[in-house]
Amino acid sequence: MARNATRFRLPLRLGIDAAMTLLFVSALAFRLTGRAAHEWTGVGFIVLAALHVGVNAHWYRSLFRGRYGARRLLLAVTNLALLCGMVTVCVTGILQSRHIFGFSVHFDGAGLRETHSLAAYWSLVLIGFHLGLYWDRITGFFPKATEHAKLCGGRVLPVSAVLLLILGGVWASFDRDMGSKLFLGFSFDFWDPERPAVLFLAANGAIIGLYAVVAHHIR
Repeated sequence: MARNATRFRLPLRLGIDAAMTLLFVSALAFRLTGRAAHEWTGVGFIVLAALHVGVNAHWYRSLFRGRYGARRLLLAVTNLALLCGMVTVCVTGILQSRHIFGFSVHFDGAGLRETHSLAAYWSLVLIGFHLGLYWDRITGFFPKATEHAKLCGGRVLPVSAVLLLILGGVWASFDRDMGSKLFLGFSFDFWDPERPAVLFLAANGAIIGLYAVVAHHIR
C-alpha cells in the first residue's frame, strides 16, 4: 500500500512541478501577455504552489529531524530560499493586483514592483538549482529511458546536450541582463515585440537549465 502511494505521489509531484514551472516562466512574459493575463497566470501558479507545498509537507516536517551533511544542508537552504522567493512573488503580486483582487489602489508602487521583479528572477535561478539537486530522483521516475542510456554507454543527458544547456543559459543570462535583474541594477523587464515570444520562453528555460546543470555537478 505504501509503495503504491509513493508511485502515485511522485508523478503527481512531477506534474505539479512541471505545470508550476511553465506558468512561472509564462508569468515572466508580462510585457507580452498584458496585465490581466499576467494576473490570471499568477493565480494559477499560486494554486499549484499551494498544492506543491501540501504534497511535499513531509519534507517540511522532517526539517528538524536527523543529521545534516553537506548535501542535505544545500537542499534545505535552496528549498527554503525558493520558498521565501515564491511567497514574496505571490504576496507582492496579490498586493499589486488590479483586475482580480483590486488591491493596487492601496498598495501599488515602484518599491513593490521592484521587490516583485527581484524575487521573481531570483526564484528563476533557484528553480534551476532545485531541479538540478533533484535530477537523479526525477530521472529515476523514467527507469526504462535511464537504463537504455546506460546500455548504450551514454548518460541520461548527453554531453552535447549539457554543453548546449550551458551555452544557451550563458547567452540567455546576458540577453536577459540577469546580473542587473538579480542585483537591482534594472527594476523592470523589457522584451522587443519584434522578437518571437517563443524565444522569450526558451531564454528563461535555458537559464533554468544552466543553474540545474551547475547544481547537479556541485552537489
